[in-house]
Amino acid sequence: MTTLLLPIDDRPVTCIYPQLVAALSGTAVIAPPRKMLGSLTNPADAATLIGWIDNALSAQSVSGILLCLDSLLYGGLVNSRRCDTSLKQVLERCHSLVRWRKKTGPATPIYGQSSIMRISDNYDATEEKPYWARYGKDIFTWSTYLHRLQRGEKLPSGVLASTEAKIPAEVRKDYLAGRGRNFQVNRQLIEHVKSGDLDFLAFSLDDSGASGLNVLEKDRLALEAEALIAQSKIQTYAGADEVLLALFARWLIAKSLRKPRARVIYSPAPTADCNSRYEGQSVKQTVSAQLQACSIDSVEADQDFIVLVHGRAGQQGDHILLPGEADARSLDTSVEVAQTISTLKTSESPVVLCDVAYANGADPLLVPALLKSPELSAKLWAYAGWNTTGNTVGSALATGVARWFAGQQPDASQNSIAQSLKRCLFVRFADDWAYQAVSRSTLNGPADNQQLQAGLASYLKDISDSLGYLPTRLELRHPWQRTFEIEVAL
Repeated sequence: MTTLLLPIDDRPVTCIYPQLVAALSGTAVIAPPRKMLGSLTNPADAATLIGWIDNALSAQSVSGILLCLDSLLYGGLVNSRRCDTSLKQVLERCHSLVRWRKKTGPATPIYGQSSIMRISDNYDATEEKPYWARYGKDIFTWSTYLHRLQRGEKLPSGVLASTEAKIPAEVRKDYLAGRGRNFQVNRQLIEHVKSGDLDFLAFSLDDSGASGLNVLEKDRLALEAEALIAQSKIQTYAGADEVLLALFARWLIAKSLRKPRARVIYSPAPTADCNSRYEGQSVKQTVSAQLQACSIDSVEADQDFIVLVHGRAGQQGDHILLPGEADARSLDTSVEVAQTISTLKTSESPVVLCDVAYANGADPLLVPALLKSPELSAKLWAYAGWNTTGNTVGSALATGVARWFAGQQPDASQNSIAQSLKRCLFVRFADDWAYQAVSRSTLNGPADNQQLQAGLASYLKDISDSLGYLPTRLELRHPWQRTFEIEVAL
């Protein structure tokens, strides 16, 4: 089988890791050259991407088309918030879906992703328009008040006007224009589901609070999907960077004779009700949404694998300290780690380990305890512990589905499956634990490959020894020239 993948941008987690997961499943992939995708500062050229897909579909047949439409419509996730492309231009790009459906026919599934524009509660303009550095938190608060009014709530006298007064009229106008365009495009994508151009559509809600204009748009899109009798083919949930992986897992399962069965265990149990940072909901709500996005059945017994959600009762930590926020970078998780390790030891089923004790990196106590016992690593079908709960859970589930799918194939090489899985585990342990949770805090800015190798050497050796896997080539770099992400290139 061959599937066409269009990543949301050129980062390792969105562009490279999905291809590692595809290799684990035994699926061949065609994807645009990485240099053709959008980055932090350089958006993709939509016309070039559309032309590439046209040529690719003419050159060979595929069994599935999985599209992060933010790349196609705006040049990437970041540029979907920055660009001034007109609504007319973006809708013309949407029309490419009609052409590709006619070319491939109804037997080839076409899945798509489109983001609901985020509203970050900070003054960080790294991924936003420049005015976010001065008005970001004010725009977030204003957005929350507007949503509360729409819900019929009564606000304290003068609070909306005083908040609006902090934001120049031209900034508010520009911001609402960008939101309005993206919302109208998402409404049109629902129509493409109704007409059959898209077989499944994921609206991803990136970095969200419990209320705001993005949440209001989510609710309106859900109502429109329901009115068009398309709700079963459309899902709106918290996430973004992992959505291509979820689409891939859904596509794999659609190609299988049955759905995989997963039993979810929260370790400890109160983790389920813990507030998930940057998502405006509980960890359990995120896990449930990600299971649905991947099309995995949740069961209480006779499971194909266990989804072990390692967390912390009461509070999720965060390896990033945001201005004005409480410091949650160093929490005592020793009791929770002991429980998770105990569950792993007694498990008779393979385990998909979702490490959500912290946002933006692994639990620094869990992974060393895990790596000390190679027999525990051998039970893993997946591990993830990066960025948000949705990012972690979605990517871990997709990796687990790929391993499950590979094992269902009668002619699969067990040695090849094992090596592919070790590559996936090595990358996630190296990125999520060795770098994000341990080494990143020691850096004052982007480092070169030699510096990164020196700082991570002992941790990489521990990972390699535990997995019994030694990369033949390993390069470390900062793909977006910032310390937020690292590329572990094998």
